[in-house]
Amino acid sequence: MVTRHFEIIMAAIISVALSALNADAADSRVTLPSGKKIFVSGMNLAWINFANDVGDTPLDTQRVSSAMKAISDSGANCMRIWLSTNGINDPKYGSDGLVTGPGTQTIANIQKMLTLARNNNLLLMPVLLTHNWVQNSINPTILANNKTMLKTEAGLQAYIDNYLVPIVTAIGNDPNLICWEICNEPEGMVQGWSSPANTITQAEVQRFVNRMAAAIHTAVPGILVSNGAASLQSKDWYTDAALAAAGGEANGTLDFYMIHFYGWNGTTYSPFLHPCSHWNLDKPLLIGEYASSDWSNSTSSSSPISDGGAKVDTLLTYLNNNGYAGGLGWQYQPDAGDSWMRGFETFGHSLAEVYRQDSASIKLTLSSTSTFSVTASASNGGSVTKSLNGRVDSGATVVITATPAEGYSFNGWSGDTTSIDPVLTIQSVVRDWSIQAAFVPDAGTNLIVGGDFTDNSSWVFYVDDTEDRPNAATIDYTDSRANVSITSTDTLNWGIQLSQNDIPLDSGISYIITFDAYSSDERPLYVGVSTYGTWHFQGGGAVSLTAAVQSLTVEITPDSSTTAGVLQFNLGGSTLPIYIDNVTMVRKSTFVRTGRPMIQKDGLSFNRVGNRIFWKSPSIHAQAVIMDINGRVVQGATMANPIPIDNLSAGIYLFVAQAGRLNQAVRFIKQ
Repeated sequence: MVTRHFEIIMAAIISVALSALNADAADSRVTLPSGKKIFVSGMNLAWINFANDVGDTPLDTQRVSSAMKAISDSGANCMRIWLSTNGINDPKYGSDGLVTGPGTQTIANIQKMLTLARNNNLLLMPVLLTHNWVQNSINPTILANNKTMLKTEAGLQAYIDNYLVPIVTAIGNDPNLICWEICNEPEGMVQGWSSPANTITQAEVQRFVNRMAAAIHTAVPGILVSNGAASLQSKDWYTDAALAAAGGEANGTLDFYMIHFYGWNGTTYSPFLHPCSHWNLDKPLLIGEYASSDWSNSTSSSSPISDGGAKVDTLLTYLNNNGYAGGLGWQYQPDAGDSWMRGFETFGHSLAEVYRQDSASIKLTLSSTSTFSVTASASNGGSVTKSLNGRVDSGATVVITATPAEGYSFNGWSGDTTSIDPVLTIQSVVRDWSIQAAFVPDAGTNLIVGGDFTDNSSWVFYVDDTEDRPNAATIDYTDSRANVSITSTDTLNWGIQLSQNDIPLDSGISYIITFDAYSSDERPLYVGVSTYGTWHFQGGGAVSLTAAVQSLTVEITPDSSTTAGVLQFNLGGSTLPIYIDNVTMVRKSTFVRTGRPMIQKDGLSFNRVGNRIFWKSPSIHAQAVIMDINGRVVQGATMANPIPIDNLSAGIYLFVAQAGRLNQAVRFIKQ
């Protein structure tokens, strides 16, 4: 009994002591728009598919949700996720090199991230740019566009007007958004981490941080903005005075500071050897990245940790007790570049420990705002618009319009509705909605962007020049053609590639790839299609090039459906040059479905094989007809007999089937 009484007294003393420490720290907490002050505890995801979590590819919600649940269950309250990363998929650029807008899935993917964050009681910290924006290995045209965006007034303003403001307006003041982060470690652009030349200046970094922060604060008043500095060495870059002087916008300032720390920053700039007051800052300071494993494990010469063998499970507690606004471990998955950063495996207990000590400062109490998320996205081949953006009030009406691009047709909604009306009205919203508009290419539509190479921004040139892959090659697009010069190659043809991503593929549908190509002599060229990320081979083959220009054809029939297919010209295996032009990829099938598919609908089904349409019905009184676009019946059949269409003239027709009260109509094209 005496022992138990002593334990209770000691626990109370420890609690009072910690409360005193944390009371001092509270002045440096992040203040949410709700007014609550929090200690930010969490991890960097930082991506699922590098540079592809936004753009035209749907979010891998299962993997994001799994990561969020793991860190939330450990007591965390925040996850940091990179968005555009290096610009190869998002934003989109026009032929003039200026930003035209976000990818088709960007806004929807961010909204999905926020929905998952809400489901896991987390705050989301989306990062707009990273120092990889000037990464020398990305497509040369995109690299030039990226630099134009950062270095010129026209480039920056186009990004703000056409990308940034539409996105932050669509997201609005979401209660699960902690802040918009302008850029991850922009100092790397100045110091040439990803490029041999110092292509961006300090003044240009300060200018775009100022201008982007001002645009966000103006578009959505009350929302928080920060920036992920690489080290405390550059903390003076981001003071209010320095930013306003560079960009000219008084409201283009940060709401709290954020820096990163790794051993190579040195002990002088270590937040783990100095309390927050040591830095004499005028705003809260969050440590946005630091190693996720014990620092004594770091023996890599490229990543020395010099703080004396610190234990990772003490560091987050140190930040909480010494006036910092929070800490985010790098990163959730093990870092392949530095094996000693083991990710959640070695960092999860840090989150649990600091939560046990100070749950009051970490636990989120996000009160219901009586608002809901209406997420609408589009497959390749079209876009969607909404009458209301951001979170909408309970009872509001939202009108969503699906608009196909030229050469595509609307093919219905999926998700929380299966409506086939391109203009969808959601009356009296009382829950979250997530839907996607499906578009299918019309027969003859070229799925390749910039196939004549007058605009090569959608093409990616890759050379595997690692130590055991002695490939060396260059590409230029003079004369509106892809001209590839190869100085060395290994025996693997895929070591040198020219590819294009985000091609919509439907399983079981044949595609015809055509292109003009030649070399200086006879050599092979390998053409294939894969699914992006999983790199599941969908089909292709080798063609033989000669010194004469040839029009070549490859046919594939994928076994997987995806909006992220990749067309690959594998150029290795020979040092002879390759010249490619006029690339097309079209669906071989001339059958285009619109509306809800009839297959197995209440027993009524159909399928087109060659020049006959086969159909069947559970009713002996069923009938089907072919109608032209003027509504005239030009062909008919009863009792589920196949309908021949080889005698029809070229044009657009409707196949209409009726069985009792059940009617279905599907459009097709006869060529």
